[in-house]
Amino acid sequence: MNIIIFGPPLAGKGTQSKKIINDFGVTHLSTGDVLRQEKAQKSELGIKASEYSSKGLLAPDDLVAQIVEKFYLNNKSEKGILFDGYPRNIEQAKHLINVIKNDGSHIDRVIFLKVPKEELLKRAIKRAEEENRTDDKDREIVMTRINEFSNATIPAINFLKESGVETIEINGNQSIENIFETIKEGLQ
Repeated sequence: MNIIIFGPPLAGKGTQSKKIINDFGVTHLSTGDVLRQEKAQKSELGIKASEYSSKGLLAPDDLVAQIVEKFYLNNKSEKGILFDGYPRNIEQAKHLINVIKNDGSHIDRVIFLKVPKEELLKRAIKRAEEENRTDDKDREIVMTRINEFSNATIPAINFLKESGVETIEINGNQSIENIFETIKEGLQ
């Protein structure tokens, strides 16, 4: 089962992704994790990605598309892949549909965690303190990321929906357990 999990920054995608992976056995593709790893290694790709994230901007489509396509083709399994943090816009959504279609498969479900901006800002402060995430310390950068999600990613979600992908919209401002129960029901 190929699944995409969406939500604004700090919506809990990583937390729910871990639960989905454990319960359903899918392979996890987190573009955020891959990009952070590249940045930590100071690879050419990581340096390019750092230039964008330090300003609260998304990495360019071609940079991310290369990572995702390579990961998908090298890690696909019968149980499927959970895409976390990709696609982030309509062009990336089209690219992902084509990559998976060309491989003889399709996207089975979209999960969309919805969380109010005020709650996201509270979570940013907490995560910056607990995990020393520099990208969460600056309110302006966090707001840029949230607005980028609203302006670019929500249209991608709508595009996938209009393309026939079943979409599960979930109130992400509830307990982790309640959110996961709703996800499990939607993936059955």
